[in-house]
Formats: sequence, structure tokens, C-alpha cells
Amino acid sequence: MKTRFIAAILAVGFVLFAGAFIWATVRPSAQGEAPAAVPAATATLSEVLSDGRIEAQVFALGNRDIQLDLQFLHAADGIETADMRPSVNFAMVQMHMDGIEPPLQPIAAGVWRVRFKLPMAGRWVVNVGMGEEFAEVEFNAD
Repeated sequence: MKTRFIAAILAVGFVLFAGAFIWATVRPSAQGEAPAAVPAATATLSEVLSDGRIEAQVFALGNRDIQLDLQFLHAADGIETADMRPSVNFAMVQMHMDGIEPPLQPIAAGVWRVRFKLPMAGRWVVNVGMGEEFAEVEFNAD
């Protein structure tokens, strides 16, 4: 009787020991999900202006959150001033309402970022310009 009891205890211990190793390999990571990859740009813009090239990438992050990365590359013969800032205007396509002009956050010389939430989902157009010259691109915001 004692040998059966000892054998049963050893068998249960072995199953628990083996189960712990199996669980360690198949359990979810304690760190949570892997870090989210940088989303692909929803729309891109690259336009040559008289004083240089303006490049922008629009990221629709979901839930109407938008990020716009903007860079202005001065032409070799262009007029370069430190206080030149681009103007940005978001407007809904086929809607007759005023556009949204979110504030630009300077990231580096000639590089800015805009991050904000659009008031409604749908098809939007962003106008980006330096001085009197503008370029635009359309995108969908969900």
C-alpha cells in the first residue's frame, strides 16, 4: 500500500513538473504584445516649390487620430530663412466648411510634426505650403 501511495505521489509530481515546462513554452508573454510596428503612411506628398522641396507623410492612426510629418528641403539657390514655417490646413473633401489649422511642432531644422484628432471620419485633404505655394494630398480617416 505504501509503495502505491509513493508511486502515485511521484507520478503526480512528475506530471506537475512536466506541465510547468510545457506551460512555460506556450503561455502568453508576460511583457504583453510585441511593440507595434510603425504604421505605413496613409498618404505621401512630395512637391517641388520655387525655394525647395516640401515632403509630407500622413498617418491615419485610427479613431480619427492623424499624424503629419513634414519636411522642407531648401533649394541650393532658394532663399532660406530660419523663421519660415509651413502652413497646414486640413479640410473635408466635398464639404463647405472652414479647414482646420493645427499647430506645428518643430522636430528639427526644417522638420515639423502635427498630431491631432479630426472631428469626423471620412475623406480629407491636407494642404501644405510655404509662402504662396501649396501642395495637397487626399486621404481617408477612420
